[in-house]
Amino acid sequence: MSHTVIHHYDARPVTIAQVRDIGTDHPWMWLSAGWQDIKAAPAQSLGYGLVLAIISYLITISVVSNGMFFLFPQLVAGFFLIAPLLAIGLYAISRQLEAGEEPSLRMAMKKVWKNSFHTFNMGLVLIVALIAWVTLAQLIVALTFTGITPATWQGFLTSLFGSWQGLQLLVVGVSCGAVIAFIIFSISVVSVPMMVDRDCNVFDAIQTSWNAVRYNFLAMFLWAAILVTIIIAGFVTLYAGLVFLFPLAAHATWHAYRDLVEQK
Repeated sequence: MSHTVIHHYDARPVTIAQVRDIGTDHPWMWLSAGWQDIKAAPAQSLGYGLVLAIISYLITISVVSNGMFFLFPQLVAGFFLIAPLLAIGLYAISRQLEAGEEPSLRMAMKKVWKNSFHTFNMGLVLIVALIAWVTLAQLIVALTFTGITPATWQGFLTSLFGSWQGLQLLVVGVSCGAVIAFIIFSISVVSVPMMVDRDCNVFDAIQTSWNAVRYNFLAMFLWAAILVTIIIAGFVTLYAGLVFLFPLAAHATWHAYRDLVEQK
C-alpha cells in the first residue's frame, strides 16, 4: 500500500510523491545495502568519514582547550540535528552507484549543486533547529546549574553525574533533545536524500519525509534508534568509529529513502 502526497496549486492537484508502507525488518536491509555501497566505493566513503572525524576532533580540542566543557553535550546533540546535511555527499555517491556510474565525490557534488537553492533552504532549516536547540540547552543549564562552571574536564563530569543539579540537567536536557531530534529526524530523513535525487522544493520534500515517518512510525522509530546507536558508537570510540559508521548510516539512509518513496 502507498500513500500519495498531494498539493493543490491553482486548484489543480499535483502528486509530489507516493510513500510506501514498510515493515520493521526493512531498516536491517537498509544497513546491509549501505555496507554494499561502502564496499563499492571504499575510498570515497571512508575518506568522507575520515574528514568528518578529523573535524570532530578539532572541535573537541577547541572546546576542551578553552574550558567550555558544558558545550560538549550540546554539540553532540546538535550533531544529530545537522547529520542529514553532513551526509549529503554520501547520498549522492549512493545515487551514482545505483545508476551504475563510477563513484566520484566531485561529480556527486555537481549533482547536488543542481538543486542547491532548495538544498540550501533545507540547510537553513537544520541550522535554525541547531540554534534553537543550543539556545534551549543554555536556558536549561542556566536554570539547573546555579553553581560555578567547573574548570576541568574531571570537574565537569563530577558535576554532571555526581550531583543532583547534574542529574536534573541530564534528565531535562536528554528529554528535550530527544523530542527535538525526532522532529528533525521526521522532516529530514527522507527530504535531504530526496532533494539530492529530484528537483523538488524544500516544502514538498519535508512533507514527504513527514508522511514517510507518519505512515511507518514503528519502522522509522526503530531506524531512528539504530542511527542514534551508530553515531553514539562513533563518539565513544573517540571519533575513530565515525570513519566507518557515519558513511554506513548515510548510505543506508539513502536506501531508506529509495524504499520509502516510489520513484517518479
